[in-house]
Amino acid sequence: MFLAPAFLLGLLAIGVPLWLHRVARANPTQHPFASLMLLEASETQRTAKRTLRYWLLLATRILLLIALVLAFAGPLLTARMVPQPNANAQLHALLVDTSLSMQHGPRWQRALEAAERVIAEAPSSDRLMLLSGSGRRIAVVHESTQAGNAGAVRAALQNLEPGIERLDYGYAMSTANAWLGSPRPKVVLHLISDLQRSAAPLRFADLQLPAQTQLTIHDVSDSTADNVYVADASLQPSDAQSLQARIGNSVTQPQQRDVILLVDDKEVSRKTVTLPPAAAQPELVAGEGGNAPGAGSPLPTTPQPVASSGISFTKVIFSDLNLSAGAHRIEVRLEPADQLPQDDRFFAVVEQADPAALLISRDIEADDSAYFAAAIGSLSAPRLSVEQRDVNSMGPSGIGKFSLVVITDPGALSGAVARRIRSFVEAGGAVLTTLGEQIDKDSPLLGNLNVGEVRNRTGKVGDVTDTHPVLREAADWNRVRFFRQRSIEPAADDKILIALDDGTPLLIERALGAGRMLILTVPVDRRWNDLAIHPLFVHFIGAAAGYLTRAEATAASALVGSTVLTGLTADGGGQIFDPQGRRVLGLAQSTTDRLIPDQAGFYEIRGSEGARWLAVNVDARESDLTTLAPDYVARWQALRVQEQTPAVAASPVPEATPKSLGPWLLWLAALLLLAEVLLANRHLAILREVPK
Repeated sequence: MFLAPAFLLGLLAIGVPLWLHRVARANPTQHPFASLMLLEASETQRTAKRTLRYWLLLATRILLLIALVLAFAGPLLTARMVPQPNANAQLHALLVDTSLSMQHGPRWQRALEAAERVIAEAPSSDRLMLLSGSGRRIAVVHESTQAGNAGAVRAALQNLEPGIERLDYGYAMSTANAWLGSPRPKVVLHLISDLQRSAAPLRFADLQLPAQTQLTIHDVSDSTADNVYVADASLQPSDAQSLQARIGNSVTQPQQRDVILLVDDKEVSRKTVTLPPAAAQPELVAGEGGNAPGAGSPLPTTPQPVASSGISFTKVIFSDLNLSAGAHRIEVRLEPADQLPQDDRFFAVVEQADPAALLISRDIEADDSAYFAAAIGSLSAPRLSVEQRDVNSMGPSGIGKFSLVVITDPGALSGAVARRIRSFVEAGGAVLTTLGEQIDKDSPLLGNLNVGEVRNRTGKVGDVTDTHPVLREAADWNRVRFFRQRSIEPAADDKILIALDDGTPLLIERALGAGRMLILTVPVDRRWNDLAIHPLFVHFIGAAAGYLTRAEATAASALVGSTVLTGLTADGGGQIFDPQGRRVLGLAQSTTDRLIPDQAGFYEIRGSEGARWLAVNVDARESDLTTLAPDYVARWQALRVQEQTPAVAASPVPEATPKSLGPWLLWLAALLLLAEVLLANRHLAILREVPK
């Protein structure tokens, strides 16, 4: 197919170089001569031997003419001339479950064998793609490639290993469009997993895949689902010196295990418990009479009617810990370990607080400062010691040791101190603040709180959230009179606990990271209100202090793969070390306020306020090896069948626009012209007819 086929007549010009080379011979001139007897005889050269002797030059000239003619004729390249891929080719995407439960028994080996079979059975015209799924991410292990390149996919498969995070099927399926990429052919998604019931999403609709995707499930679970694990450990609410651990199991026969308690890497107690079969499904409580380390006598158990689906729980209580004030690393361990040893240990950081409150005011001699100091100092539960500082003596450090920070005028704080207090809250601290006369709208501490003008207006409380722990005495707030008010627009996530009769927010609760703030929108000043003279004031301060400081000791932990706020800032800096003692982040990243731990154990966070510990555990849902019901799996696969059953009219495929090869032929002609000039200069030099 040509754009201008008439130019093909120019191919007749090929005869010109043929004719020139055919007649390229010498015509000798004859001269009369007296006698030839004294001349040596010689052979007369034939012109026929010299005809067409420049073969290379001739071929170059012929190709040059052909290229020029074709360039002007404009040959067209159409889609029919280009080899097309197989229209029925499919993409086989292998999603291998690499969550914690895949380490149990032979499950991982079965997963590798299933993946090998899929790779071996894939037609050579299809494509292969390898992915791994655990936590809140689907990782592309090997990009889409031809099935003929299966060796590279097999090598990547052999390098895969199961991790310690949890896989959520709903998250994996709902994000399939992102990790499958586009455009793509029809997809056969091979899910190679043990089909844990705990991996199912809350909404069944989250399991729906994109269009043109077929789901094939490879179940690698085994009938043996026996597993024992430490579900959690925490201090008793009524006794901060007693710790309760819950041991979960799915065993079919009674078993005995040693439950060991370690505090700051030292074993302090050991108990032997008898675990009942999970088929009975009661929750059991082990007696409190603990054994000394190494005693090894079983504890009596008393059934309680608490149902648990497929899992039996046993409570073990360790009393009389005698924990001193400060942070303690608590570890509960099971011995001997089973086929899934990663969940046989539970880590927690217990904070036994020596409560202290920091009172920051513009002037420590002012009335509001005296009111707060007297109210906090009079508390008996929780009992807090008070340290007062004015804004001029505040530095950006030394805040982390306090259980509570009370600020009477945040507008007087410097930017560095305000940012440090905000970081203190985000890391789990607590702040009670009142808004003073002057408000810095750009304060890092107040954030998105929009503060308006002050107006003189006498009002009372109109609405109180009496279900909140701080506001149990709701009726007493109606006796307080307010003489001045300011308009407030809280942030979207703020909770309004008290509002005045005109709807103006009076008390706001704000969550910042892991901590909380209570914001009283008016100062405690006689020109603004008479709150300080009411008995309600001391009760309110006590309830707020108890709520913010969480008066009981706490056991804190995070999950592997979750996002944790570290409290490190660019001002304070710091370092983070993993359970192996290795630095997690480089120096350039040491001020990040977020950490995603990938190991179970204790992380150490060193900042300007000192060192603190973060306990990280595996997700207990991975320890429940119960598989999905067959009807659930059938519904999952039927969901895809129903979506793909309706026939969809194929949209016409637009014909590809032909592409001209003329420009490429012109470039070829230019190269041939250059070659012709070089060859002609070399081979067509003037030759003399000199006989030998």
